Parts: sequence; C-alpha cells; structure tokens
Amino acid sequence: MDRYVVFACISFIVFALIPAAVAQPSGAVTGRVTNGETGRPLPSVNVIVESTGDGAQPRGTSTGPQGRFAVDGLAPGRYVVRARFVGFASRSREVEVSAAESVGVRFALAPRTVGLDAVEVTAAPTVSETAEQLRKADIQEANPRDGGELLRTMSGVSAVRRGPVGLDPVVRGLRSGQVGVYVDGMRTFPAGPARMDSPLSHTGPSTMQSIEVAKGPYALTWGGGQLSAIRVETNDLFNVARGERLSGQLQTGYDSNFGSYDVTGTVSGRSDAFAYRVDGAYRTGNDYETGDGTSVPADFLNRELRAKVGYKLGDNQRLTAGGGYQRQDDVDYPGRLLNAQFFKTGRARLGYEYASGTGLVRSVEAKAYGYQTLHTMNNEGKVTYASENFPGPPLRVAVNADITTLGGRVVTQLAPSQDLRLKVGADGYRAHRDAERPFQVVKNGDPTTPGFYESKQIWPGVVTADAGVFAQATRLLGPVEATGTVRADMVWAGADEEQVTDVYLDIAKPGNGALDADALDRREFNVSGALMLTAPLSEAWTLSAGGGTAVRSAGALERYADRFPSNKAQTSAEFIGNPRLDPERSWQADLELEARYDRVSFAVGGFARRISNYITLQDAPDVEPMLPLPIFAEGPFRYANGTATFYGGEMSASVAVLRSLTASVSGSYLWGKNLETDQPALGVAPLSGDIGVRYEPPQGRFYIEGTLGGVTEQDRVASVLGETPTEGYVTLDLRGGLAVGRGISVEGGVTNLTDADYVNHLNAKNPYSGTPIPETGRIFFAGVNYAF
Repeated sequence: MDRYVVFACISFIVFALIPAAVAQPSGAVTGRVTNGETGRPLPSVNVIVESTGDGAQPRGTSTGPQGRFAVDGLAPGRYVVRARFVGFASRSREVEVSAAESVGVRFALAPRTVGLDAVEVTAAPTVSETAEQLRKADIQEANPRDGGELLRTMSGVSAVRRGPVGLDPVVRGLRSGQVGVYVDGMRTFPAGPARMDSPLSHTGPSTMQSIEVAKGPYALTWGGGQLSAIRVETNDLFNVARGERLSGQLQTGYDSNFGSYDVTGTVSGRSDAFAYRVDGAYRTGNDYETGDGTSVPADFLNRELRAKVGYKLGDNQRLTAGGGYQRQDDVDYPGRLLNAQFFKTGRARLGYEYASGTGLVRSVEAKAYGYQTLHTMNNEGKVTYASENFPGPPLRVAVNADITTLGGRVVTQLAPSQDLRLKVGADGYRAHRDAERPFQVVKNGDPTTPGFYESKQIWPGVVTADAGVFAQATRLLGPVEATGTVRADMVWAGADEEQVTDVYLDIAKPGNGALDADALDRREFNVSGALMLTAPLSEAWTLSAGGGTAVRSAGALERYADRFPSNKAQTSAEFIGNPRLDPERSWQADLELEARYDRVSFAVGGFARRISNYITLQDAPDVEPMLPLPIFAEGPFRYANGTATFYGGEMSASVAVLRSLTASVSGSYLWGKNLETDQPALGVAPLSGDIGVRYEPPQGRFYIEGTLGGVTEQDRVASVLGETPTEGYVTLDLRGGLAVGRGISVEGGVTNLTDADYVNHLNAKNPYSGTPIPETGRIFFAGVNYAF
C-alpha cells in the first residue's frame, strides 16, 4: 500500500513539473510614445509587435492617457515594434526579447505636415525626433542676414535679391502674392508696392524657431488666397525648464566683404504658470564686392525688439500675448529705382491654447493679431537724383506707403475614433493699404527753384479682406494614411475711387464705357481642396501621392496700381492695375518616394502644375506714362489673365559614411511656360545641386562642414518681360563650430571660398544699367555665442 502511495506522489510531481520544464518563461515589451516636438505623451497610438522569425500573429495594443503601452506573453526572440498614429510619421524599432524579461522602447513621433509640403530647415534629412532643435540649430549655423537667405538652402525654393536684405521668396516658380507667408500664424504682407520689404524681412533670423514650406495647395489650413505658403514659428515661450527664472543667450558676429556686424540677445524665464521671453537684435551692413571686384550698394541698418508672455490656466490651457517693433533705415536697393529711407513695423497678438490629448476634442487654438508697417522710399543716391549721369533734368521722387492688417484664427482638432482625426476652423484678415508717389522736376539744377510737381496715388486706399473656413480629415485606411482638406473663402477688394486718376478710371470702366460706382470693387467666393495618400511600401520605403487645387485672388498691386513698376517683370516700365482680374487657380499633382534606413536616407519627388487665369502682363499702348523717363523705353503695360504650366522636382540623399561623418547630395529642376506670351514663365530657376560633407563627433562638441554648389546656365527666359539669360557657376562654402565650455561657443567659416563672380538667375535687374544684381564674392564670417 505504501508502495502505491509513494508511486502516486512521484507521478503527480513529475506530471506537474512537465509543463514548467517544457514551456519557457515569456517576455514583454513596454514603453512610451510622445510627441517629438512638444514632448507630451500621445494617447491612443496603435502599437504593433510582430515577430521576425516564427511567423506568429502580430500582437497589438494602444497607448494610455500617459502614452504608455505594454505587450506581454511574448516568446523569446527578435521582434519589430511599430507605433502608428494619425497625423504623425510612423516609426519602428527592432528589439530582442529574452525569457522572463521586459524590454523598454520609447518613441518620439514627428508630426507629419500634410502633403509633400513639409520642407524643414534641418541639419540632416534623417532627423525627425529632434527636428525642432535641429531646425533652430541650422538657422543659427547658416549665418543669415535675412530670412530669404535661409530659403536658398532648400531644394526647389529660392529668393529674389533686390538689395542686401528683404529677399523675396520663390517656391517652385511661384512668387510674390502667390506665396503666402505666416509668422506665428499671422498672415504677413509687405508695405512697399515694390516688395522691397518682403513678408519675411520684418522677422529677424535670430527669433526664428523653424521654417516650413508648402510646395503647393497643401497649406489650406494655414490660410487662404495662396498657391503655396511659408510658415515661420518664432522662439517658443514654454521650452524653458519649469522653475528656471532667468536664462538667455547673447550672440555677436562679423562678416567681411559686407562689413556687417550684428548683436542679438534673448532673455527668458518660466515659473509654474508664467513664462516670458524678450528678443532683441541690432544689425548693420555696408556695400559689398562681387567676385570680380565690382562694388554693389548694400547699406542697411536694422533694429528690433520682441516680447512674449504666457500664462498656464491649468495643465491643458494657456494664454499667450506678444508684440514687437522693428525699424530699418537707409537700405540700399540696387535692383529698384528707389532706395528705402526707412521701414517701421509694430505687431501685437493674443492667443489661447487648449490641448487635452484625450477625448473627442484634442485641442483648441484661437488667435487675434494686428500690425502696421510704414515705408518711405526716395531716389537719393540714384542717377536720377543728379543730372551728371542722367540724360534729363534731376528728379526728386519718393514713395510713401503703409499697410495696416487685422486678423484672427480659430481651429480645433477632434478624434472621433482611434483611426480618424479631424481639424476644423476659420480664419480671416483685413488689410488696408495706401501709397502715394510725389515727384518733382528740378529746374536749373536747384531743387529750391519751383518746378513741375505732382503727387499720385499708387494705392488709393485699397482694402482687401479674406474670410475662410476649412476642414481636414486624416484617416488610416489599412496601411495607407489619407488626408483630405477642403477650404472656402469669401474675398473682398476695393479702393477709393475719389483718389484714382482718370487714366486708371478709363481702364476700370465696364464695356459700355460708363463708369459704374462699383467698378473698383470685387467680390469672390473661392473653393480649394487637396488630397494626400501616404503608403509604406516596406519597412524603409514610403510612397506619397497627392493633388489639389488652390485659388489666389489678384493682389493690390495687380488690381489698383497706377503706373507703378511690377514684380512680374524684369523691367522697370510702368504698369497699370486691372480691377476686374479673375483669380488664379492652380491645379497640381505630386508624387514622392522616400527611403529611410539607419545610415542612409533618400527622397525624390516630382510635380506638375497648371495655372488657369494666370496673372501676366500685356502691352497698354493707349496709356500715357506718369514719369516719362528715358529708362522707360518700353511700356506702359497692364495686367491680364492667361495660362501657365510648370513641372519639375527635387531629390536629396544622405549617407552616414562613418559614425561622425555624413555626406549629402541634393538637386532640383524646374520648367515653366507662359502660354499667353508663348515664352518661358518669368523667374524659372535653372538646374542646381549641392554636395555636402559634415563631420561631427557623437558628443557634439564641434562640427566641420563643406558644401559644393553648382548651378547651370539659364537660357529659358521671358524676354518679353525683360528677363535675360544667366551663366552657370560653382561655389564652395566652409563652416565650423566649437563648444568652448561654460556656455560659450564659436562659429566661423567662409562662403564663396573661390571668390566666384556669379548672379542668381532670380535676382532683380538694375533699372539703370539693365544688368541683374550680382551676388557677393568671398565672405569670411565669425561669431561668438554665450548661453546662460
């Protein structure tokens, strides 16, 4: 009996231990997902854990309110962990799971800007999780005097130089009013009719946190009335550590050739609920020499002061307010008939933000803003000012202009389901412009002697307004992320008919020849839309395809200018506005292929665009010029509608040759035709490319970078608009930086090391010599930064 009891006990123990001996302990994957820009946790993110070996079914879960997740019961082996969230770029990580252990994984997802539009100023194409800091670092490394110079570092994007500062953006052949510019959500316009002060010129590079460019109709939630757009965010209030009451930076630098120096400073602080930031800058420059030693007028003086304050109403809400003042004096513009005597700009804004991260309503943002810019130009320093070098009596010509803009915006983001995100909102602005041009013919060489004097309105009290509503939906359709956007705008435009000339009123007449009281007024209802599809082809490759249509109403200069030089031609002849212009409508399709590996990234994209009612120029032989100057050999002209087509694309690649050595290459191509003139479209940039090498040890104490840039000749030009061919060129830039310690760092380098003599094809022409404005020769620069 005892024998059977012993046998039964042994059998029970053996059979009880068999499962434990056969089954190995399981492991788990845990982690957290955050917003790569804000650092805040992301709830409801889809997390998939998939085995790389045994073909087991993938395991899935989603993150909780604090962005945390856990997947347990995993057999030992290698797994791929994927994090996917609507509106953010997906990321994956390969991990090794061991028995009875938990592997930790952290993801910082980068927000995906809708469409093939997010062209960020980044130090390396592979950067995503720390894009905000790298965008800021790259802006500082670029040593720019102007925001437009930063755009020239981006493929498919450039800028028009008319002087030392105020470079005017050009995006894939779109220019002037076709490109909307936003600074902290404010729609920004120039004050000067000649766009001496481009929309970016009133925001100093030292205050810029990031720059994004929409290369087509994919920025419909930013604002309306544009065919592409640029968005600038200035330094963030709340990126200072909580409890740090006083911190800041002081930076100074010097550029040879320009003979320019600058001093910029920042002071910021934050308590539990309150944050503040103050930014100031002082910049000055002088004439520069080209590669062949020619001196180009380039004086400028710039001073600005900006301040922001913020107050957190709770964990999810905050109020912000900001304002600033900038003044530029005595700015030379060799690409214009006049120089700028001064610009004065004042801005103010008030904002409210709510961000929950959970529930149906994920965020709400409301903003109101206003700004005014005063602008005065004159011909002092030009050949028309004195009779020695001008075939005619001396002139005293000036332009006094101003713009006052009020606007606002409200937008909310919704999450009806785990795979669907909605963004709905409204925005609008009202801009009042006024500009007059007094001129005097000097008799007997004495300006005190009474002579012919007249003052004409260029902009006769012009008011433009836009009120729009928009909706955007982003949804995961299996592996494909689809984003669709629709926008509707009401547009108003008008001018004071009591201030316009008879010549202008003749053109504004309806077909029956009688002047209608509403001839200068315009009302439009415009609808725009875009769709973008993004699909992962493999773990590393992604294909994006999109298309859409956007509408731009004619600008104040195109509608109401009274015999004033145009931004749509390379000639300084006089042009007269047309109040009955139809709005431009762009139809665009895009395709992009992208690959990202641990050490290699690659992207290539192309587009095709057709613009109906393209605003172009035509002869106006029945119009008498206002200033019958010898330099106005052609014209006057008037604005008219036509058709234009564009296509092109960009590519970029980056390879981590070594852990500390990265090589990159990029290039862009553009083709455009104005069907109305049967010639190439104005301002088509030539084929260009860059090759760069950057050495930066992992600890980041220093970096050395070299860039070789090449541009081909451009003989596809709009000769009927005064455009001339330009030659190709090659430039070499070197730069480097060193963190000395105790908050001190130094940077320096040389641009155009070979002292090449060259002209950017988009640059304006000197109206007196007829030659395009050349770029600078060799420039040595150095700067010191102190952070405390």
